[in-house]
Amino acid sequence: MSEFDRKIITDAITRMLARREHSFSEVVRKLQQKGIASDAFMPILEEFRDADIQSDDRFAESRARALYLKGKGPRAIKLDLLQYGVDESTAEHAMREIDADWFESAKKVKQKKFGEFYETEFALRQKQKQFLQYRGFYQEHIEYAVSANESS
Repeated sequence: MSEFDRKIITDAITRMLARREHSFSEVVRKLQQKGIASDAFMPILEEFRDADIQSDDRFAESRARALYLKGKGPRAIKLDLLQYGVDESTAEHAMREIDADWFESAKKVKQKKFGEFYETEFALRQKQKQFLQYRGFYQEHIEYAVSANESS
């Protein structure tokens, strides 16, 4: 590989990582979309990983925190991280690192969408449960959020 090609690949990776954290597989996919051969960029990308410039741990934690703050539940966050190519143990570690209170998060998401009152009508309560399930919360979080715990 020529020095010029190395510089182009290094610049591409640097520009990507300067904007935001990227997972390793996301960087690979984006470089392949640019038409750069895997055997050309893989050693350079490994150097970035070894120097801790590219880190799946940092990516997973920042992505998990951002999704948590947007009101996503643990199931949705974990699936999102897995889709970005983060391995399961890294995803679980990131979920623990953000120190989330999933029960209160589900309650806040429910209150933002439906208000603070306790819904007694079955159909409307099911609608709230489906919404929280869609947002990626587990059943115990959903039950807590829609239950009669009105102490807000």
